[in-house]
Amino acid sequence: MSAEVDTLPDMLARLKLTALRDRLDGLLDEAARGDLSLRETLALLCRAEVSHREERRIQMATSIAKFPHQRTLEGFDFAAQPSLDAKQVRDLAA
Repeated sequence: MSAEVDTLPDMLARLKLTALRDRLDGLLDEAARGDLSLRETLALLCRAEVSHREERRIQMATSIAKFPHQRTLEGFDFAAQPSLDAKQVRDLAA
């Protein structure tokens, strides 16, 4: 370690755990309210970072793919495809 004292947010940033750094206080409060053990708290913190990275990965992949625009069921014209039951498709999507 360097001569200066590293703070926890600085160390998390150096480790590139930026989502964890940004949400640390809230996650630690959540762990305290839930009376979590050290192992459970560490798992909670890791889950938050992994979840954030997965969201970013999906956003990046979608951005890189350069899709013309996103399609949703709300924009689908069921009248153009009468063999599909709109209610059943929406139920399956839920």
